[in-house]
Amino acid sequence: MQKDFSKRAVMNWKKTFVVITAFLLCWAGVSLSFSLHAAETARLPFYEANKGEVRLYVLGTLHVGKAGEPLRQEIAQALSRSSQLIMELSFDDLPKMAPLMASKMCADACLRKQISPEAFAKLETRIPEMKGSMERIPAWMISSLLAIMDYSKAGFSPELGTEMRLLKIWGNRPTRGLETPEEQMDALASFSGSAQRESLESYLALPEEKRLSLFRELYQTWRGGDADALYVWYQNMNKEQKLSSSTAKEFDEKMLFSRNKRFVERLQPHLASDRPVFVAVGALHLGGDQGVLALLRAQGFNITAR
Repeated sequence: MQKDFSKRAVMNWKKTFVVITAFLLCWAGVSLSFSLHAAETARLPFYEANKGEVRLYVLGTLHVGKAGEPLRQEIAQALSRSSQLIMELSFDDLPKMAPLMASKMCADACLRKQISPEAFAKLETRIPEMKGSMERIPAWMISSLLAIMDYSKAGFSPELGTEMRLLKIWGNRPTRGLETPEEQMDALASFSGSAQRESLESYLALPEEKRLSLFRELYQTWRGGDADALYVWYQNMNKEQKLSSSTAKEFDEKMLFSRNKRFVERLQPHLASDRPVFVAVGALHLGGDQGVLALLRAQGFNITAR
């Protein structure tokens, strides 16, 4: 049973979203039943950054979606004009995630040590099919699994996330990544024991309808296209979970701020004046005074919402 679950966890780990951890990203399963140019299109957080002759398109992605939700034609056209598609991870790096996920499993019954007996009992009720097999799964990974389940209950699928839609347009051309699979996995696994415990137990304490409502609110905010409003949602999510200031700060630094700086630094070698570059990162990375857009402005880019 443990071996079977490990395989499922490896395939699904990216199906989470940044906030409860990390939120990041699942491109597994390429079931692309959607229209690129339907009548009703969401605005989405889409920006053009210009500095001299350098042009950069920046799209805030959501790693889950719904069937029939199209990309705005302007976004699709910008991608078609671009010389490169740069994402958090290169699509070619995804096969590396399976062994990395497996390597993060515990050698002992770590989960029982990380959370309270009451929280462990709640988990066994919440995920009865894993009863007796979840002890070796670290708390951060369980948080991700719970978020996957709640996104599904709220009507969203990682198979219909923004990245998959972009790749449909991009075709077989190579993509580039702003971080390595090792860096992304290490970020997820690097939280202190106290932060992992508080995040998981506070999420378990939220009523189901509140959790689903927050995810639906996130989706609608993302459709509206305001990066700063998305960052406000992220801060509100922390408040709803009643996270301590120390845990919220740890999430900010490890999952957002440090990675935002890495993203912008690693963009530099790819910027050129001949053709624009298209960058797609999780939407929660864009807003706020330490977001990707603010960091680009600090480097002299003029940012325009498109």
